[in-house]
Amino acid sequence: MPVDDLGVLPADLQTRARAEENGEVSWHVDDAASVLGELANAGRVVLGLDVREYDEDGSFLEVAWSVYAGVDPIEARDAALGALSRGGLPGDWILVTW
Repeated sequence: MPVDDLGVLPADLQTRARAEENGEVSWHVDDAASVLGELANAGRVVLGLDVREYDEDGSFLEVAWSVYAGVDPIEARDAALGALSRGGLPGDWILVTW
Protein backbone atom coordinates (compact mmCIF):
# COMPACT_ATOMS: atom_id res chain seq x y z
CA MET A 1 0.00 0.00 0.00
CA PRO A 2 1.52 3.33 -0.97
CA VAL A 3 1.80 5.96 1.76
CA ASP A 4 0.22 8.64 -0.44
CA ASP A 5 -3.04 6.64 -0.64
CA LEU A 6 -3.66 6.34 3.09
CA GLY A 7 -6.46 8.91 2.86
CA VAL A 8 -8.95 6.20 1.85
CA LEU A 9 -8.66 4.78 5.38
CA PRO A 10 -10.17 6.12 8.62
CA ALA A 11 -7.86 8.36 10.62
CA ASP A 12 -7.31 5.78 13.36
CA LEU A 13 -5.97 3.23 10.86
CA GLN A 14 -3.84 5.88 9.20
CA THR A 15 -2.16 6.76 12.49
CA ARG A 16 -1.48 3.11 13.35
CA ALA A 17 0.22 2.45 10.01
CA ARG A 18 3.93 1.71 9.99
CA ALA A 19 5.34 3.61 7.01
CA GLU A 20 8.75 2.73 5.62
CA GLU A 21 11.05 5.19 3.85
CA ASN A 22 10.44 3.40 0.53
CA GLY A 23 6.68 4.04 0.77
CA GLU A 24 5.60 0.59 1.94
CA VAL A 25 3.01 0.51 4.70
CA SER A 26 2.15 -2.21 7.16
CA TRP A 27 -0.17 -2.66 10.11
CA HIS A 28 -0.06 -4.76 13.21
CA VAL A 29 -1.87 -8.04 12.65
CA ASP A 30 -4.62 -6.83 15.03
CA ASP A 31 -5.52 -4.05 12.55
CA ALA A 32 -5.11 -6.01 9.33
CA ALA A 33 -8.72 -7.20 8.95
CA SER A 34 -10.05 -3.66 9.44
CA VAL A 35 -7.60 -2.30 6.87
CA LEU A 36 -8.60 -4.97 4.36
CA GLY A 37 -12.28 -4.21 4.87
CA GLU A 38 -11.79 -0.47 4.43
CA LEU A 39 -9.73 -0.97 1.29
CA ALA A 40 -12.47 -3.16 -0.24
CA ASN A 41 -15.09 -0.56 0.69
CA ALA A 42 -12.97 2.06 -1.08
CA GLY A 43 -12.82 -0.10 -4.22
CA ARG A 44 -9.15 -1.02 -3.81
CA VAL A 45 -7.92 -4.45 -4.89
CA VAL A 46 -5.46 -6.01 -2.45
CA LEU A 47 -2.87 -7.80 -4.56
CA GLY A 48 -0.97 -9.43 -1.75
CA LEU A 49 0.12 -9.62 1.83
CA ASP A 50 3.57 -10.11 3.31
CA VAL A 51 4.15 -10.89 6.96
CA ARG A 52 7.00 -9.12 8.72
CA GLU A 53 8.70 -9.65 12.03
CA TYR A 54 10.81 -6.66 13.09
CA ASP A 55 13.93 -6.85 15.22
CA GLU A 56 14.78 -4.22 17.80
CA ASP A 57 17.19 -2.54 15.36
CA GLY A 58 14.47 -2.10 12.73
CA SER A 59 15.59 -4.92 10.47
CA PHE A 60 12.96 -7.48 9.60
CA LEU A 61 12.23 -10.91 8.21
CA GLU A 62 9.55 -10.87 5.50
CA VAL A 63 7.51 -13.81 4.22
CA ALA A 64 5.18 -13.58 1.24
CA TRP A 65 1.80 -14.73 2.56
CA SER A 66 -0.84 -14.26 -0.14
CA VAL A 67 -1.29 -13.23 -3.76
CA TYR A 68 -4.45 -12.23 -5.61
CA ALA A 69 -4.49 -11.81 -9.40
CA GLY A 70 -8.10 -10.75 -9.97
CA VAL A 71 -9.82 -7.38 -10.19
CA ASP A 72 -12.68 -7.62 -7.69
CA PRO A 73 -12.10 -5.73 -4.41
CA ILE A 74 -14.42 -8.00 -2.41
CA GLU A 75 -12.82 -11.21 -3.71
CA ALA A 76 -9.40 -9.69 -2.99
CA ARG A 77 -10.43 -8.85 0.58
CA ASP A 78 -11.83 -12.32 1.14
CA ALA A 79 -8.69 -13.97 -0.24
CA ALA A 80 -6.49 -11.86 2.03
CA LEU A 81 -8.68 -12.53 5.08
CA GLY A 82 -8.57 -16.23 4.28
CA ALA A 83 -4.78 -16.12 4.14
CA LEU A 84 -4.62 -14.36 7.51
CA SER A 85 -6.92 -16.91 9.09
CA ARG A 86 -4.60 -19.81 8.20
CA GLY A 87 -2.69 -19.11 11.38
CA GLY A 88 0.99 -19.65 12.02
CA LEU A 89 1.88 -16.13 10.94
CA PRO A 90 5.66 -15.72 11.10
CA GLY A 91 5.39 -12.14 12.36
CA ASP A 92 3.17 -9.44 13.82
CA TRP A 93 3.10 -6.90 10.97
CA ILE A 94 1.16 -7.21 7.70
CA LEU A 95 2.44 -5.39 4.62
CA VAL A 96 -0.47 -4.73 2.27
CA THR A 97 0.07 -4.28 -1.47
CA TRP A 98 -2.60 -3.10 -3.89
